Amino acid sequence: MNATRKLIANYIRAWNETDPLRRRVLIEDVYAEHAIYTDPLAQARGWEAIDMTIDAVQGMFPGHVFTLAGDVDAHHDLARFHWHLAAPGADEPLVIGFDVAELDEGRIRRVHGFLDKVPMAA
Repeated sequence: MNATRKLIANYIRAWNETDPLRRRVLIEDVYAEHAIYTDPLAQARGWEAIDMTIDAVQGMFPGHVFTLAGDVDAHHDLARFHWHLAAPGADEPLVIGFDVAELDEGRIRRVHGFLDKVPMAA
């Protein structure tokens, strides 16, 4: 596994980690200290805000798991990848997304997140 694919795998692991201390270690390993995460529903700057964003998403979708959906495509200091969020054993993912990560010295500097499929509000 190349370094970029491993970094993105750990990015996904951070989004799945429910233990706050282990999640924070992953966040600090994956993201630059003042990294920015942006998607249509959230914007976070820095480790603390990214941690709070992940915690909020886990609270909205308890028991659901993020998985990579295909290969990580990377060149220069950019990586793009699709991901799914689903309950274990589900036939269809509840949420489908696409992220582009800007990298800096082996860490993520910025994430541009896109949501391709989101659940309808009741």
